[in-house]
Amino acid sequence: MADTIIISFFIYSFLGYLCEVVYCSVPQKRFVNRGFLYGPYLPIYGFGSLIVTVFLDPLKRYPAAVFLFAFVLTSALEYFTSWLLEKLFSVKLWDYSKHKVNINGRVCLLNSTLFGLLGLVAEYLVQPFAEDILSSIPPLYLHYAATLIVAVVSADTALSVMKMKAFKDALREIRALRSEAEERLRTLQGEGKAELAAELRARFEASIERYRKSVRPSAVRIIRANPSISARSAEVQKQLDIISQWARERKALRAQYHKDREAMDKAALDKIKEIRHD
Repeated sequence: MADTIIISFFIYSFLGYLCEVVYCSVPQKRFVNRGFLYGPYLPIYGFGSLIVTVFLDPLKRYPAAVFLFAFVLTSALEYFTSWLLEKLFSVKLWDYSKHKVNINGRVCLLNSTLFGLLGLVAEYLVQPFAEDILSSIPPLYLHYAATLIVAVVSADTALSVMKMKAFKDALREIRALRSEAEERLRTLQGEGKAELAAELRARFEASIERYRKSVRPSAVRIIRANPSISARSAEVQKQLDIISQWARERKALRAQYHKDREAMDKAALDKIKEIRHD
């Protein structure tokens, strides 16, 4: 029984990941690798689907009740997950504040309705099919698969927590560097030491640049995977804006690189045609 639940959890986590990727990638016209974890699965969908397929199974004869309870319970799960992640890492990985009907930006009517509909899909379409497939697999193989899933997801979770902690530390370090520099600049400017102030500003920008090179890859990945990431603290939001700017700069540089490559390839092709013509 436990092995079946673990495998079902993984199946729904993977399907949820696919839904999120499509839902977020289409509006942005680029691939968005969604999620807190590295792997292609979103545990919040796994837990939400298990709530529906396990606890709401007695209500299976009443689709309206399944939808309503799925709507409420999955919304509560999403709200709690958002609150917990913000407490742990000082940022909200998703923010629905721009949606017309939302609660503290953590849940919104649109997504909750979609979760309710997905609950119906899970209960009446996916779960019966999954049960048929899993029942045909020998218990020993199910146990091996469940053990592997637990190991992989546990390792992924540990690495992802470390990644988010490093991200949180990066935000703190940028704030500390900026705060210290601004305080010293005000002091020097107040004392009329303009040259020293200019030198300090240059050193500060160099320090930020060195720090950016060391943290940008992981920080930009988090920003790109969570386009609506935000923070309640104005100071933390400032640092998120800085990292978002890094992401835009990186995107612009990659676009320019491809543009230059295309120009070089075209120039080389034109040169070859010219030589052949001669």
